[in-house]
Amino acid sequence: MKDHRNVLKKGFDSNDKVIKLHDDGLKKMQSILLMMLKDFDAIARKYNIEYTLSGGSVIGALRHGGFIPWDDDIDINVTRKNYEKLKKAFKNYKGSKYKLYVPEECPGHGMSLPQIKLNGTIYKSFIEISKEDEDCGICLDIFVIENTYNNPVLRSIHGVGAYAFGYLLTCIKTYHDIEYLKPYLTDKEAAKAFKKKARIGRLFRFISLDTAVRWTVKWFAKCKDDSSKYVTIPSGRGHFFKEMCERDEIAYPTEIRFAGMDTFVATGADAYMKRLYGENYMTPPPPEKREQHPIMALDFGKY
Repeated sequence: MKDHRNVLKKGFDSNDKVIKLHDDGLKKMQSILLMMLKDFDAIARKYNIEYTLSGGSVIGALRHGGFIPWDDDIDINVTRKNYEKLKKAFKNYKGSKYKLYVPEECPGHGMSLPQIKLNGTIYKSFIEISKEDEDCGICLDIFVIENTYNNPVLRSIHGVGAYAFGYLLTCIKTYHDIEYLKPYLTDKEAAKAFKKKARIGRLFRFISLDTAVRWTVKWFAKCKDDSSKYVTIPSGRGHFFKEMCERDEIAYPTEIRFAGMDTFVATGADAYMKRLYGENYMTPPPPEKREQHPIMALDFGKY
């Protein structure tokens, strides 16, 4: 079975308009991201916000003691309860260095996942291609660990609805972005996938992008039981069902070193990685399977 997510991301690889980070540029990006993680960690400790690294950042911590050598981002998981604390912390944040983009509160954000962006920088991936530069800083992606129901029927309804709302949101966003994306869609398979989403999005163009975001986030957070046995990350790479697991696997942090700093991974990090990346996640993939994000615009600013 094809990895649809990879088709969309790697479909830009052959386009010479896409920026690819190597050597000094990649090191610069990683140094900025590490600075951002240290600053985030300081805020989290100040406001008693529990968090863990997520996705490839966990592999980096476990396999390399820091960044995966070719990686160009940092992902963070927080439970819904801790995410609410994070929103309050940023409402009290007086600095000008960062902005927390809360999907349902930031017009035009167009995504279900929150992001912390570094002001004075520009970083545009294909999902931000239509945005103004000032809303596209280098960012930390925040994935919210949502409660889900112990009752299997309600859990299934929650999952199907999460997938439906999430897919509708991406289709509506693609409809709005497709004209900006066309110059980059030289890969036929990726072009076909994006155009299909845009056609579906066109059918629902009467729903505004901001409304689709609000509906999606509200459905994701539908279960209010902070002690439920099961949790999930509907905005994650595996979407609702592949991301679903028992709370003990991903909701509780344990300390680990990452690029010389103390940070956190989930207590069940090994099981979490095997579920998302397979049993051999500790073995580096061959060069042709190494993921990097397609970048359409980049400016490190003063950093």
